[in-house]
Amino acid sequence: MDEAAPCLSHPPAQQAFVETDTALQSFTDLIQESTIVMGRVFSKGYILLYVSLGLLLGWLILPDFHNNDHLSTHRRTGDGILNFFAAFEGYSECNVRASELYATPKKDRLGFYEANTFCHDRKHLLRALSEGGRVGFDAPYQPRGCNYRWFDAEEMCFILERFDGLIFVGDDTLQTIYSGFNILLRRDLALGALDLASMDKSLQEDCRCNNQFVRSDCQQHSLLESDRASQNDHVGSAYFCNRIKHAFLRVDSAEPASLVVEKFQQLAPKASRSKYRPIPVIHSLGPSTLSVGDAEASLLRFVELADESDRNTPMLWIGPTAAGHIDLKDRKGNQEIWDFDHKMTFTAQENEVDVLGMWNMTVQATSWDGMRFGEKVAITQAMMVMNWLSRLESS
Repeated sequence: MDEAAPCLSHPPAQQAFVETDTALQSFTDLIQESTIVMGRVFSKGYILLYVSLGLLLGWLILPDFHNNDHLSTHRRTGDGILNFFAAFEGYSECNVRASELYATPKKDRLGFYEANTFCHDRKHLLRALSEGGRVGFDAPYQPRGCNYRWFDAEEMCFILERFDGLIFVGDDTLQTIYSGFNILLRRDLALGALDLASMDKSLQEDCRCNNQFVRSDCQQHSLLESDRASQNDHVGSAYFCNRIKHAFLRVDSAEPASLVVEKFQQLAPKASRSKYRPIPVIHSLGPSTLSVGDAEASLLRFVELADESDRNTPMLWIGPTAAGHIDLKDRKGNQEIWDFDHKMTFTAQENEVDVLGMWNMTVQATSWDGMRFGEKVAITQAMMVMNWLSRLESS
């Protein structure tokens, strides 16, 4: 799969660069006009000194136009991270702060990030996210080698509008990530993961915030497709941007159920890839759901279904999470998880499927039942997936 150029995956950066370039041109024009005037007064030596000082001043006061890698992020990330969730429903009660999830990279003395602060392509991004760690239990997850971005709602909309759809296929672990995805797009920490039209008022009150993830009676009402939320905007939070269809399709066997195949084909209808935008597919299964052999068969089946559509369908395989710190009978241990992860990574890469590991991300995160993780982890995982989407080609 070809890498996308950073500027193609982030429209706000293009606009920021254009603004910076315009400012630089205006400044240059001013220098030239001033030089003509001053030339009537000063000798050639003074003119040269004047121009040199002017250019130096411009370099110091103008934004770092020499580095156009996502300039909007250079200006926002860190400054707005403390208040990122302030506009979200449930901000005051759910106790989720972006500064607890995202470690903001350091800036230089002029207030900008260095040129290589953020991962410059998809390959480095996935490696950094997969091989990162936490400085302490439940500390913000930090990628290794380069950083990912914490996009705001407008930026996420720009990313998603480049696609014709988005398909999540997998087990409970992936459904949790999809729930985090819905929370971000609905800007609702309290109930953004749920299909409120299927719940009575009493259950809605019981399922707020982290209970969306930790209570089984709440998880039964998890939102599974964008159309469902759009049809019930009067009941719960609407999507901040409702520009593409997306859905979660549950899989727990090597051969997907006929209804799953039918829904997949509806979301990725057969069409010439030259006429339509891409439809990314995100797939994940854990060793507690299927054996390695069955998980490989499932992955290859969805690669086949994606190819049958004749669409541009970039795929991401998400590896299993770590074993929690609560001992459970018959739960897969970390050695079994590592073996599963290693084999599935090899199979995915052999079939040109991108891979995002989640073991490092979850090994030092709180697991409420020894297997699953809560709202904070789900939101962070969803933002990691959003970063992968931002690096995909738009055609």
